[in-house]
Amino acid sequence: MIDQAAKKLTAAELQAKFNLDEDAAQIIHAASGGWESFAGVAVSAVQTTGRSLDELLGSAGLADFVVSQTDDFSLPLSTADQHALEVLSLLDGFDEGVARIAFEVSAERWTDPAWADVPTVLLRLQLSGAVTAGPEESHWSVPLLIAAWARKSLIEEGLEGVTAAVEMSLAEAFTTQLELASSPDSLLVDNALVLARRVRAWELLDRIFLACGYSLFYRYHRSSVAAFAQLPAPALRTVPELREVTTVATMVQEALLDAVPPTGVPPSLLVREQVARLTAPGALRRDLGAEDNPVGQLAERVLLGEAGAPSRFHAVMSEMARLGAAGAHHAAAEAGAGWVASGVARRPSRIVRLHAAIHSVLACEPGRALALLRSIEDEVKEDSVVGDFLSPAVTAWTALASYLAGDHERADTEIVEFARLDIPPFVQEQTFRPAALIVEAYRSIDKLDLSAAEETVRRMRDYAEMGDLWFHVPIIERTLSQLAASSRSTLLRSEESIDVHAHGVCATGGAAEMLMASRIGMLISLGQLHRAEMLLEKLSGISGVSQVLFARSELVAGRNEASVRIAEAQYYENHVDTRDRAELTGIKAAALLRLGDLEAARLAFVELLELSVLVGTVLPIVRLPMAERQELMRMSAEEPIWQKLTELLVPLAHSPSRRSTGSDAHAVGLDKLASLGEAVVGLVDFPMLGRREMSLLEKLDQGASVAEIARDLLLVQGTVKNNLSSLYRKLGVSGREAAVTRARVLGYLGSVGA
Repeated sequence: MIDQAAKKLTAAELQAKFNLDEDAAQIIHAASGGWESFAGVAVSAVQTTGRSLDELLGSAGLADFVVSQTDDFSLPLSTADQHALEVLSLLDGFDEGVARIAFEVSAERWTDPAWADVPTVLLRLQLSGAVTAGPEESHWSVPLLIAAWARKSLIEEGLEGVTAAVEMSLAEAFTTQLELASSPDSLLVDNALVLARRVRAWELLDRIFLACGYSLFYRYHRSSVAAFAQLPAPALRTVPELREVTTVATMVQEALLDAVPPTGVPPSLLVREQVARLTAPGALRRDLGAEDNPVGQLAERVLLGEAGAPSRFHAVMSEMARLGAAGAHHAAAEAGAGWVASGVARRPSRIVRLHAAIHSVLACEPGRALALLRSIEDEVKEDSVVGDFLSPAVTAWTALASYLAGDHERADTEIVEFARLDIPPFVQEQTFRPAALIVEAYRSIDKLDLSAAEETVRRMRDYAEMGDLWFHVPIIERTLSQLAASSRSTLLRSEESIDVHAHGVCATGGAAEMLMASRIGMLISLGQLHRAEMLLEKLSGISGVSQVLFARSELVAGRNEASVRIAEAQYYENHVDTRDRAELTGIKAAALLRLGDLEAARLAFVELLELSVLVGTVLPIVRLPMAERQELMRMSAEEPIWQKLTELLVPLAHSPSRRSTGSDAHAVGLDKLASLGEAVVGLVDFPMLGRREMSLLEKLDQGASVAEIARDLLLVQGTVKNNLSSLYRKLGVSGREAAVTRARVLGYLGSVGA
């Protein structure tokens, strides 16, 4: 029998007995389990302390105070069930699985065989009124005041030390279970968080965050925001990596307190939007700088705290970041790829491999990046969480690595998959957005959808943090300029503008090589072959591209036999990929046409068309000099390969400006292929100048007279005049001003003011 002083009432009965409003009655009923004696002492506490019910029944500490005011309660429980209740009172909520873990952990302190039958124990406790069922009986909980009574019993038994040890063991056990689970349920997460914060196990909080990421805050917002908000200084000294996490949690907590949620919008979406905003590029630092933001000022103090010893995960991430900042991306990828997780959490291992793949891409090793990404992509997709960065990041970087490896078909597949996943708001969006934008821009250019490429470039320009991928922006801009410029002066102005942007940030390693290759390509397009060839001598890291540029320079200079020799000699080399082979084959076709070997030129051009279909890009065709391109297209107009090739250009036929249908896609594609790149120089009379002639040019550029040139070069004036006449003939001009202008156009002299 239950103590006669203990009586259970419904919420309505509590409302009538204590003269409460409906909301207050519901609050007291939930906290007391309906027990009259607890309800009475809660009402009395409100009256004597002046605190509200929400405040008194809002924390375990105040609940303990309320229960301490009465001894008028007891439950007829066996010793085993009493201890079971005491264990369950430490939990935030439980189902059978969570209770089983709790009993197994606590059995080291309280050994009782009866606990093995968990369903029966829970049923007895429920029948005795010690535990209550949650909504739709999805879980159980010990009402707040019953839990306080159970903790009071532990103190009276002198088991406070045991309780602390059990709480720590439970926190560790639930954290481990959470790390093992591919998709942990809320009861597991809630208990792990509440216990870790209660026992001040800061390392466990860090492990929980690493296992779930920022999605923790909007998937389990009830417990997670409170667990991480306003962590004390000792926590941040112990685990400094929690600084940013507690900053975000604190700011989310403040925002939720101040916000009036729109009708019908779930709290999880509001939290997700807040977390996405706070983890966007530069957002946290921007908020920290606001003078009128007290939460930001708190966050700044948090972020500037002292450092502690990092975990193995944090250590390897820090090492990769350090190496990457120094441009040693290959070494950074090595560090990440060789790391083996010491624990059981899946997410940290996936994040390390993702970053190792990113550094592999930046080290110009896309094949290795793809291998790393394949090792995690299936499990990442399986455990994907809406709004989290991991799944879209794996997809976006797989797309970029595939593109750079020459697998355009795989890149297109990943872009389609990325579009399916791209549902903002995203947490830490900067981990994947730049990679996705770059692939989209490159593939739009490959298919000559220039308006789409220009829009993507605008988005990249506006994006707050392109990170280590920034160098692709000027490369893409140069390509667009070469295709779209209608005059040589427009092309030159575009290059000058791009050059200023490209030198705004220091590039190293593969990025520097790719930028230089892009610059050389633009100089060749402008006919500035001398400057292009000087830079080509320094380009060593990407030899396939180097050979394409050498061959193109020879073609523009009119040295057609040399172009053919380079194309044929390099075609089968291992360092030349399929895209480069397409470029070389096109250059060979144009050179053969100039040499008069029409059939060989036609066959080479047909091979170019086939290679272009294979790699999914028409750029090698459009990059041919316009006159030769149009003639080769005319000569091969009846080839069946054109049907497949123009399928790449279908978006052009359906663009709003064209208002075309699929039936005229072929004509639209041919028109585009034939007309782009009109400002690009296809052939220049490029004289070979010796050292003496270069010296003469430099003197002319400085405005020196014949007498001054003779004095400086230790020559007689007659010899200077003869040498100048020879120089003018080579340049095809009749005077010094024209010679300087022509030399500047050909790249023998820098631009004015350079």
